[in-house]
Amino acid sequence: MAVIFEAHFGLLTAAELPAEISEIGDDWAGTLVSKRQKVHTNLRRVIADEDDYLSKIVDRSNAGYEEFIGTDHPDYHEIMLKRAVKMPGSATDWINNVDSAFAEGGDFETNVTAAKQKFLNKAKIILRVVGDNDKIYGPVQKLSVALDGKKGILDTMVDSNKDHVITEDSLKRFFVDKGFKTSVVKFVNQALSYVAYAVDSGKYDDAWIETNIAAKYNSLLAAMINANTVNSELDPANCSITIEKDATTGRWGVKLVEATPA
Repeated sequence: MAVIFEAHFGLLTAAELPAEISEIGDDWAGTLVSKRQKVHTNLRRVIADEDDYLSKIVDRSNAGYEEFIGTDHPDYHEIMLKRAVKMPGSATDWINNVDSAFAEGGDFETNVTAAKQKFLNKAKIILRVVGDNDKIYGPVQKLSVALDGKKGILDTMVDSNKDHVITEDSLKRFFVDKGFKTSVVKFVNQALSYVAYAVDSGKYDDAWIETNIAAKYNSLLAAMINANTVNSELDPANCSITIEKDATTGRWGVKLVEATPA
């Protein structure tokens, strides 16, 4: 067994995002507000009266919730009865107030403005994990390029302040099919997003993150690496993709190891 590539791609911090990222919240809110009348028109086309409200909101909501909790839930009958008797009563209020809510300066605009910061905060997590096409490169983006074996492109993305490249003798395409790569990238994206939220909260230490996030996702990632999924030029028994914290950079992120057979 010979390790040919080993690197840890670190999670970005909020402070490392470009200042112009703050414009994302303004753009999102501005776009929604500008579409206010169109949203209202489309909504009223679908829900024109109380009968529409009952059939398209209440009935569908109850059916979906019933499926979600399941009939074996200990409080199933109480929960569904409460929804059945209370939800229809909101139909009249909704019909009477929906037009004023979508009026200029109404509740729709007010709520969009109020939600702008929350939307921006979520967008920042995504950018710290994934990055974008031209301003910043997140660990998921680097992993994706590495899994394709594109070392030339990866070299332009790696930052020694954020990433720890241990061995780079060579880099090969990791999976035999892009479908396997898609699943792995999805898992890593989810895991590092949860890590970012946990770190930002200040309530969870590394041991908690390791046990509750990293270990669980590492099991899923390990299951994706075997002789049927990995490039035949590599040794699946000694290749790995793991969520972990790097001692050199002090960052949580994703570690990729490629090894060839002995």
